[in-house]
Amino acid sequence: MKRLTTQDRGDLAEEMLPVAARLATIVQGDGGVQDVEELLGKLGQQEQIALLVVLAGLVDPDRSVGALLGWLDFDEYGAPIEAVQAGRRTLRDLAEEPPPRGAGVDEVAVERALSHPSGAAGVRLNRDERRLAVDRGVRRGLTYEQLAERLGLNREAVKASWLRSKARAQAEGRYVPAQPVGQISNVA
Repeated sequence: MKRLTTQDRGDLAEEMLPVAARLATIVQGDGGVQDVEELLGKLGQQEQIALLVVLAGLVDPDRSVGALLGWLDFDEYGAPIEAVQAGRRTLRDLAEEPPPRGAGVDEVAVERALSHPSGAAGVRLNRDERRLAVDRGVRRGLTYEQLAERLGLNREAVKASWLRSKARAQAEGRYVPAQPVGQISNVA
């Protein structure tokens, strides 16, 4: 399979938008299994991958499962689906975590990434390690921009991670600084 450039991937994603829209309408009542098979059967492997990415991009992971599946009121046997609609769990809560590297969180890697102004060269953090690094970094007074540079993320990803971490800590009754040192410019 040929490796696509960033522009090729963007063009392919745009091409897949109408396909994603058609698939969504089929799944939500405008077709059946044969229509899905026919639509997907016309796509190559790269197009299928692009379609999955486009579809995933259309979903808000912070909405509840009930809100996302609110249009669906029966299961494959025609029985009402009340448990899904009543659930308050978000799609993010259901997201399958990637298997942790090694024994889980590598504390040394997290500290190395936090202690170097340009990040620790060659240190790759898994999702849990990045979350921990953001939480610790903000609590230590690093700005979102500083953390973004050290962790190889963008400012908005760091901010979103901190807000989720802060909400979890508050829900668990753990201490959260009202305004962490160094974050005054990051309120917006």
